[in-house]
Amino acid sequence: MTKIENPFPQRTWMECQRAMRSVGALLLGFVVLTSAAKGQADWSWQTHEYSFDWDLRADRAQLVQAGTGQPVFSGPLLPGFWLKLPSGERRFVKAQFDTHSAPPGPSGGSITLLLPGLGHGTLRFDAEAWGIRFQELRVTWNGAPPAIIGLYFGSAPLTEEERTIVPSLDLPFWPRWSAEGYCVPSAKGGPVQSFFRNWDLGQATLPLGSFGPSLGTPYAAAFPRPLFSAAVGGQDGWVAFGPGSIPDAALTFEIRATTGALHYLYREDLWGVSRNRTRVWSEPLRLAWAPTAWDAFHELFATFGPEKAVSPIHQQANWNTWGDFKNRHYDLRLEADQAAAFGAQVLVLDEGWETTDGSGIPNAERFPKFAADLQYIRSKGLAPGFWLTAGWVTDPSAAGLSANDLLLGADKRPRRASWNMAVGSGGVQHYCLDPSSPRTRDFLRRRTIQMMRAFNPQLLKLDFGYGLPGPDVSAPRNSDFRGERLPYELMRIIVDAAREVKPDVTIQYYGIHPLMRPVTDVIALDDLGDAGGYEREAHGEWSIWSALAAAQGSAIMASSGYDWKADTEVLLDTAVIGAPGSVLPLPHSGQPALPDAWIAHRQALARWYRRSTGWKPLWLNSDRGSIGHEPAVRCFGRVEEIEGSNRLTAVALGSQKPEGEQAMALRGMRWQGRWALISQDNADIFATRKLALIPFDTGFVDIPLEFRPSRVVAVHADREEVLSDWTFVEGRLHIETSPNRPALLGFLIINDQ
Repeated sequence: MTKIENPFPQRTWMECQRAMRSVGALLLGFVVLTSAAKGQADWSWQTHEYSFDWDLRADRAQLVQAGTGQPVFSGPLLPGFWLKLPSGERRFVKAQFDTHSAPPGPSGGSITLLLPGLGHGTLRFDAEAWGIRFQELRVTWNGAPPAIIGLYFGSAPLTEEERTIVPSLDLPFWPRWSAEGYCVPSAKGGPVQSFFRNWDLGQATLPLGSFGPSLGTPYAAAFPRPLFSAAVGGQDGWVAFGPGSIPDAALTFEIRATTGALHYLYREDLWGVSRNRTRVWSEPLRLAWAPTAWDAFHELFATFGPEKAVSPIHQQANWNTWGDFKNRHYDLRLEADQAAAFGAQVLVLDEGWETTDGSGIPNAERFPKFAADLQYIRSKGLAPGFWLTAGWVTDPSAAGLSANDLLLGADKRPRRASWNMAVGSGGVQHYCLDPSSPRTRDFLRRRTIQMMRAFNPQLLKLDFGYGLPGPDVSAPRNSDFRGERLPYELMRIIVDAAREVKPDVTIQYYGIHPLMRPVTDVIALDDLGDAGGYEREAHGEWSIWSALAAAQGSAIMASSGYDWKADTEVLLDTAVIGAPGSVLPLPHSGQPALPDAWIAHRQALARWYRRSTGWKPLWLNSDRGSIGHEPAVRCFGRVEEIEGSNRLTAVALGSQKPEGEQAMALRGMRWQGRWALISQDNADIFATRKLALIPFDTGFVDIPLEFRPSRVVAVHADREEVLSDWTFVEGRLHIETSPNRPALLGFLIINDQ
């Protein structure tokens, strides 16, 4: 099989799709007619290089790469329901296309569904330039509504013959989506892994929303959750899928043996049944396809519409105390001194600053001079930030709360949760807040407003919205807040209260999906705690996934690992993706000082990183990943749309150089060692009046410029010096660095003319 490469390397797949939209519309009529004539499918849709065929009678859909004829993905699309009937019987019912009803039109439409013996419904769907949109699923039950245990897209009942094959007979149905492999960004840690062959996972439940530890994923770093999406495919293309609105169920991707299905987990058998005979799901499924998984996710995310870029005020260099707090070092003045020396703008006090997690009250025993420490932090030119749990409280009674305000189990006892939900783990297990309770909502609101007024933080780092009990053991009393809406509602209460006091407060979270934009200002790559010692590789992979959010206008904070030795590669990624952030531990008494070069690299990025938000990646020779190989950063760039034109405003140059077509955007640039090049105005790196060059090794850069520099300045933390040892010949600047400049931040190439 031939691997399909993007024929437009300097354009995104989305741009190619737009260019081909009119062509796809013409092809559509042709495909529908020929399909009907051959009797192969009831409905077809073709966009660019892919043909989508859906046999509605058999409910078998297939996406085929037109050039190779190879299937990218196949399986059923009509919904299936795992139910508990009023009689107590459990039954799986698969929606069937009503063959007596009118077929859908060329661009989609409404089809009538039968739920044999239980009800009927309609599914309204549209064909789009990017794929298929399920606009609305509507079901009317014949009698008393059953309890929905789970809603599935991609499952079908087991036949008697199939029951002799499957490894488990716990359920009378089986996932049927088939593809070469699966992609769930950062589904696994230690090392981080996003791509899996279809047999790699065995029997697996992959949470796609906020219920990670409680529904099958061992604790992993928060980023990039919640995803609300996954992808299936392989070398001939990929299909990304997910809902168009935040579900009132927990969202998972179920893998059984080698096939999968999208699962909405409700457990209404435990938490109560909707009284309405008619149930409506708005935008329960979208399917978007492209040659690579990254492009398929990009297509899917773009379906939520063009987002206005987040204000640059939310993309600030952060220093986070967790690198020291986790080691029980609690000297806030040392943190402030070091954060200021590294050029940070915000000092974030992480978990441990409170009396107990969730209280919002400073720990006076640990920080006896807290108010004076805050004043000292501000005197160093830093704005304070604070870590807050999204839904945990360790001491409910101290917060004025009772069991009536907490998430309960079926036994009416409060449920507890942590990042590690293993029995006997020894960690603190927190009580979980139920936003159904007016007292809970009032507590969250009062706690947030009091904090904002008392401490005037620039940033709130919300955490552990992904550490809540799932529907198998608990659910909010108010069904409007169930499923993925639970952590979102908890966050919304906090965010609304914080913005009421300080409209420009920065809300930091992790999920890269556009549905999280209303409650997130800056997306943080997490602290690489689950990278398993592969911090450099994990940060590169996360940088590639973060570009999905950046393309939607989000601010990005790059964070760090705990290992200073990996920090060079982390900062090289950061030069492209956003603001530098750190959870690195600081040297304490008796420990060796940090090398000058390590300090200089962080100071350089804090000084020269791009403040603007909203950009698209130029991949160069970086790899977006596929079956058998993970995403990997080598060289890549940042493209911003400024005044109607795309401009390369930053580039990270690694030791492995792009060649041929990959290198065209660099205009013949040559280099030795690793470098970051960052425009300091709105021009691209070849035309800017001020270009920052940050060397991470001894070497040189030879770059074509549209202007001869007026001067070149070597910048140190405490001084600047005008250089003379550079050349500009035939439009190319050549500049070198040497080992005798370990504290050099970098060079400024300035054109004053």
